[in-house]
Amino acid sequence: MDAQLKRILDQVAGAVAAGDAARDASKLAPRVDGAELQVRTQNYKIRSQVATHEARMPVRSSKLLGSVISNQRTWPRTVIALTQGDGNVVPQVLTLVQASPRENYKLKSTSPLQPGTSFPAIPLGGTAQLAAGDKSGLQYSGTEAMAALGDRLTKADSAFKDKLVEGTNSPYIADVLDYQASTVKSGTNGNFTFTHTPSPTDTAVFRTSDGGAVVVGKLNFDFTSKPKSDGDTLTVDKAAAVLAGGDSTKVGLVQTFSESVAVYIPPAGSTAPMKLVAAVRGLVGASFQ
Repeated sequence: MDAQLKRILDQVAGAVAAGDAARDASKLAPRVDGAELQVRTQNYKIRSQVATHEARMPVRSSKLLGSVISNQRTWPRTVIALTQGDGNVVPQVLTLVQASPRENYKLKSTSPLQPGTSFPAIPLGGTAQLAAGDKSGLQYSGTEAMAALGDRLTKADSAFKDKLVEGTNSPYIADVLDYQASTVKSGTNGNFTFTHTPSPTDTAVFRTSDGGAVVVGKLNFDFTSKPKSDGDTLTVDKAAAVLAGGDSTKVGLVQTFSESVAVYIPPAGSTAPMKLVAAVRGLVGASFQ
């Protein structure tokens, strides 16, 4: 599988590089799908009008630092690769899916490894892929872990605060909570709500060497802004304005971000908490309501 995986990664990285260089999502379509296609498509659109908007991290096929290969023989098949190359400050977790035997593997999501965090060890020669709701031998199922992360990202006082943790370098959860709190504090003429909802069809779970599991998946982060009073106007930031088609609103705005994540789940009986391994978000939608 190593040679085959390398070939797949080379083709995927080539398609992404072509799309990124031209800011043309049609160049991505043969080898990119799902959340990654959506995020990059909107990123190109925003950057065509907002020069300061950050580009997505490039996708590199090498150095290949690790992989998660399922030993299942049914489709769709999911493979995870950990790579780091030019322009990758930290390694990236790449999730690739093959929908059927005759289709190409396509890149479904990318998420940078959290600084100071290592990817869980995976059995050599392939590992078991578990159903998202399967909790056998685990503290939590993949579905439960994703729901816990959604709760952690939504509420500063989440019941999972000590049950799902992250590293102290460049913490994603802490930054999201700070962003939400500061938005509420500074937005004196607006009412704001934030939700982080797992996407069940994007959840994939693999057994780790220690009997735990790693779950990769996606959350939809919806950020709703409403004027406090009739006649109040809310200013829309430049990126959202491109997708919404205007830079202010008297009715309200919903912004949707796609969050690509990876979470480690300890084995049953362990006292260790779950840990956020990788995370990133990208703006995929904005509309007035």
